[in-house]
Amino acid sequence: MGELISFESRRVGKIEVTESEVLTFEPLPGFPNRARFVIMEHAEASELAWLVSIEDPDLAFVVASPWSFFPSYDPPVEREHLGALGIEKREEVEVLSIVTLSGKAIFLNLAAQLVINVTTRRGNQVEGDDPRYTTRAAIPALAAQPAAGAAARTA
Repeated sequence: MGELISFESRRVGKIEVTESEVLTFEPLPGFPNRARFVIMEHAEASELAWLVSIEDPDLAFVVASPWSFFPSYDPPVEREHLGALGIEKREEVEVLSIVTLSGKAIFLNLAAQLVINVTTRRGNQVEGDDPRYTTRAAIPALAAQPAAGAAARTA
Protein backbone atom coordinates (compact mmCIF):
# COMPACT_ATOMS: atom_id res chain seq x y z
CA MET A 1 0.00 0.00 0.00
CA GLY A 2 2.87 2.40 0.61
CA GLU A 3 3.97 4.92 3.17
CA LEU A 4 1.16 7.01 4.69
CA ILE A 5 1.52 10.79 4.34
CA SER A 6 -0.55 12.91 6.70
CA PHE A 7 -0.82 16.70 6.71
CA GLU A 8 -3.36 19.48 7.12
CA SER A 9 -4.41 22.12 4.60
CA ARG A 10 -6.20 25.31 5.52
CA ARG A 11 -8.38 24.91 2.42
CA VAL A 12 -9.04 21.17 2.46
CA GLY A 13 -8.54 20.07 6.07
CA LYS A 14 -6.76 16.93 7.25
CA ILE A 15 -5.32 14.85 4.43
CA GLU A 16 -4.04 11.28 4.58
CA VAL A 17 -2.75 9.68 1.39
CA THR A 18 -0.30 6.99 0.46
CA GLU A 19 2.91 7.73 -1.39
CA SER A 20 1.41 5.99 -4.46
CA GLU A 21 -1.26 8.75 -4.68
CA VAL A 22 1.30 11.58 -4.93
CA LEU A 23 1.74 13.37 -8.24
CA THR A 24 5.16 14.79 -9.08
CA PHE A 25 5.13 17.79 -11.40
CA GLU A 26 7.86 19.66 -13.10
CA PRO A 27 7.57 22.76 -10.91
CA LEU A 28 4.51 24.74 -11.94
CA PRO A 29 5.21 28.26 -13.23
CA GLY A 30 5.49 30.62 -10.27
CA PHE A 31 6.00 27.79 -7.74
CA PRO A 32 9.60 26.61 -8.23
CA ASN A 33 9.89 24.59 -5.00
CA ARG A 34 6.48 22.91 -5.17
CA ALA A 35 6.54 19.67 -7.14
CA ARG A 36 4.59 17.10 -5.08
CA PHE A 37 0.79 17.31 -5.07
CA VAL A 38 -2.27 15.21 -4.36
CA ILE A 39 -5.73 15.45 -5.85
CA MET A 40 -8.54 15.64 -3.32
CA GLU A 41 -12.28 15.60 -3.87
CA HIS A 42 -13.74 19.13 -3.73
CA ALA A 43 -17.26 18.04 -2.78
CA GLU A 44 -19.19 14.84 -3.30
CA ALA A 45 -20.34 14.46 -6.93
CA SER A 46 -18.60 17.72 -7.90
CA GLU A 47 -16.86 18.27 -11.23
CA LEU A 48 -14.17 20.14 -9.30
CA ALA A 49 -11.24 18.83 -7.25
CA TRP A 50 -8.36 20.25 -5.21
CA LEU A 51 -4.72 19.93 -6.28
CA VAL A 52 -2.90 20.33 -2.95
CA SER A 53 0.85 20.81 -2.49
CA ILE A 54 2.48 18.43 -0.03
CA GLU A 55 5.42 20.83 0.46
CA ASP A 56 3.06 23.74 1.24
CA PRO A 57 -0.39 22.40 2.21
CA ASP A 58 -1.92 25.87 2.08
CA LEU A 59 -1.10 26.01 -1.64
CA ALA A 60 -4.08 24.43 -3.34
CA PHE A 61 -5.57 24.89 -6.79
CA VAL A 62 -9.11 24.06 -7.83
CA VAL A 63 -8.94 21.86 -10.94
CA ALA A 64 -11.42 20.22 -13.29
CA SER A 65 -11.54 18.06 -16.36
CA PRO A 66 -11.97 20.53 -19.23
CA TRP A 67 -14.40 18.14 -20.97
CA SER A 68 -16.86 18.46 -18.10
CA PHE A 69 -17.55 22.01 -19.29
CA PHE A 70 -16.19 22.09 -22.87
CA PRO A 71 -17.02 18.68 -24.46
CA SER A 72 -15.35 19.57 -27.78
CA TYR A 73 -12.10 20.76 -26.17
CA ASP A 74 -9.06 19.64 -28.16
CA PRO A 75 -6.06 20.32 -25.92
CA PRO A 76 -3.01 21.76 -27.65
CA VAL A 77 -0.74 18.94 -26.42
CA GLU A 78 2.00 17.82 -28.77
CA ARG A 79 3.61 14.37 -29.05
CA GLU A 80 6.80 15.71 -27.46
CA HIS A 81 4.83 16.79 -24.36
CA LEU A 82 3.41 13.28 -24.03
CA GLY A 83 6.79 11.70 -24.76
CA ALA A 84 8.50 13.79 -22.08
CA LEU A 85 6.12 12.25 -19.53
CA GLY A 86 6.50 8.73 -20.94
CA ILE A 87 2.89 8.64 -22.16
CA GLU A 88 2.43 6.12 -24.95
CA LYS A 89 -1.28 5.22 -24.72
CA ARG A 90 -4.42 7.32 -24.37
CA GLU A 91 -5.40 5.56 -21.13
CA GLU A 92 -2.15 6.73 -19.51
CA VAL A 93 -3.02 10.43 -19.73
CA GLU A 94 -5.23 12.69 -17.64
CA VAL A 95 -5.69 16.35 -18.49
CA LEU A 96 -6.87 18.88 -15.92
CA SER A 97 -7.44 22.61 -16.10
CA ILE A 98 -6.84 25.08 -13.29
CA VAL A 99 -9.98 26.93 -12.22
CA THR A 100 -9.84 30.64 -11.38
CA LEU A 101 -12.41 32.94 -9.86
CA SER A 102 -12.98 36.61 -10.54
CA GLY A 103 -15.86 38.06 -8.59
CA LYS A 104 -18.75 35.70 -9.30
CA ALA A 105 -17.32 34.47 -12.61
CA ILE A 106 -15.56 31.10 -12.81
CA PHE A 107 -12.97 30.36 -15.50
CA LEU A 108 -10.92 27.42 -16.74
CA ASN A 109 -7.38 27.77 -18.02
CA LEU A 110 -7.65 26.00 -21.39
CA ALA A 111 -4.37 27.42 -22.72
CA ALA A 112 -2.05 25.80 -20.16
CA GLN A 113 -3.42 22.48 -19.03
CA LEU A 114 -2.00 20.01 -16.54
CA VAL A 115 -1.00 16.80 -18.29
CA ILE A 116 -0.52 13.78 -16.04
CA ASN A 117 0.82 10.29 -16.70
CA VAL A 118 -1.56 8.27 -14.51
CA THR A 119 0.80 5.28 -14.52
CA THR A 120 4.00 7.00 -13.36
CA ARG A 121 2.12 9.81 -11.49
CA ARG A 122 4.31 12.44 -13.22
CA GLY A 123 2.87 15.63 -14.66
CA ASN A 124 3.63 18.94 -16.26
CA GLN A 125 1.79 22.12 -17.14
CA VAL A 126 1.75 22.36 -20.93
CA GLU A 127 1.30 25.80 -22.43
CA GLY A 128 -0.17 25.84 -25.90
CA ASP A 129 -0.30 28.60 -28.46
CA ASP A 130 -3.66 27.70 -29.99
CA PRO A 131 -5.57 31.01 -30.35
CA ARG A 132 -8.90 29.22 -29.73
CA TYR A 133 -8.00 28.78 -26.06
CA THR A 134 -7.50 31.28 -23.28
CA THR A 135 -6.41 31.19 -19.66
CA ARG A 136 -9.83 32.62 -18.75
CA ALA A 137 -12.50 30.55 -20.51
CA ALA A 138 -15.80 31.23 -18.73
CA ILE A 139 -17.47 28.01 -17.61
CA PRO A 140 -20.63 28.08 -19.77
CA ALA A 141 -22.90 26.07 -17.48
CA LEU A 142 -22.15 28.41 -14.61
CA ALA A 143 -21.93 31.64 -16.61
CA ALA A 144 -25.38 31.04 -18.16
CA GLN A 145 -27.20 30.57 -14.85
CA PRO A 146 -29.10 33.65 -13.64
CA ALA A 147 -28.47 34.93 -10.14
CA ALA A 148 -30.76 33.29 -7.57
CA GLY A 149 -32.74 36.50 -7.08
CA ALA A 150 -33.18 37.10 -10.82
CA ALA A 151 -35.19 33.90 -11.30
CA ALA A 152 -37.52 34.83 -8.45
CA ARG A 153 -38.15 38.30 -9.86
CA THR A 154 -39.15 37.00 -13.30
CA ALA A 155 -41.59 34.40 -11.96
